[in-house]
Amino acid sequence: MEGIFRQDRLYSQYRQAFEAPGESGLGLKGLDHGRDACPIDLGLKVRLLKDAKAQHALIGKVAMWYWLEDMADHEYTKDVDFAVPQSSIPAILQQLHATEAKVSQLFIGGVNAQVPEKGIRTDFIDRSNEEWGDLQPLYVEAIEAASRGEDRFRDVPVTPPEYLVAMKLGAGTDKDERDCIRLLAKVLDMDVELTRNLARKYVGPAGIGRLEECLRRAGHPQARRAYTAGS
Repeated sequence: MEGIFRQDRLYSQYRQAFEAPGESGLGLKGLDHGRDACPIDLGLKVRLLKDAKAQHALIGKVAMWYWLEDMADHEYTKDVDFAVPQSSIPAILQQLHATEAKVSQLFIGGVNAQVPEKGIRTDFIDRSNEEWGDLQPLYVEAIEAASRGEDRFRDVPVTPPEYLVAMKLGAGTDKDERDCIRLLAKVLDMDVELTRNLARKYVGPAGIGRLEECLRRAGHPQARRAYTAGS
């Protein structure tokens, strides 16, 4: 039932924002998000994935919108990101080449599609680049977890927050670390032990250290103190 509540809440928030008057036409932090930047417009992308018979799960900023209840935390994006298995990329490319989208390769692993006149990017990410850290096993497990769960937006499986945190720890940028802190601070039903296990399994000791620092900076009650036994 929690998943149904979240998707209804998100849909309602953005429907109200689209109808709200204002200089930008949308009541989203004074920014012109545009309908195509909202997760409500996922139909074409999902049909492409289904035609490619590709397993998938929503990740990135749109997935964070789903988990973060306060719209003030919904940062502007024109990207829609999906986790996909590496094995599905040829079929996705075949479907994309039949559209008007401009297609390019992602250096982290996967492909990007962009419709030039709309400026909307869609990333199909497999995260298989060994030079940048091959996180494909984590992405595959995240897709499976999302498929088993009840959290959906417009029938699209949403990656659980524990996996989003692990993915962002693996990415390792300052922006991703800030996202980790927000998720840890504001998703109250986050399973911290599962998150630790994912970081340990897929990101390694450095990932565990960054996770514990993020927990401390988030003021999380399960954060371990630095430089003490068990930290």
